[in-house]
Amino acid sequence: MLEAFSAYIKNIAVFTLFAAFAELIMPENNFKKYLHFVLGLLLLTAILEPMFSLLGTDLEQKMIQKTLSVWAEEDVQKQWGEEMILDIYKKELEQKWTKELQDKFYTDAVVRVEIEKGKFLITITDVCEKGEEMKQYMKKNYDIGEILVESS
Repeated sequence: MLEAFSAYIKNIAVFTLFAAFAELIMPENNFKKYLHFVLGLLLLTAILEPMFSLLGTDLEQKMIQKTLSVWAEEDVQKQWGEEMILDIYKKELEQKWTKELQDKFYTDAVVRVEIEKGKFLITITDVCEKGEEMKQYMKKNYDIGEILVESS
């Protein structure tokens, strides 16, 4: 009995470590909340496993199958994939353009990127007196819909 309880605790500890590691390596985006939800459901089933076996129900199996079937739906994967790609693309542009403006204009400017209806909306902050010059530089070099300049 003690060995079974020890194995139960070890399984929960290993799964919790796996879940924590999976969330750590996941980039910050909308997909992370879904991963957190699924891992939470799986942890809950691992914790409640002894009760399922005592009751002799097939509830655990059904719950895992339902979770996996929702996860495998093509539309959900496509939506999450597009959101992840846009998030990664926006972050890459923000880093690239921030570094480019900082190197060219010797300032602490920070670029924030939003994408709406296929157009870029750029906000440049901490620009000091070079705001209009940076705005013209970005318009000249990139096809950007709207550029906002904010001084702090």
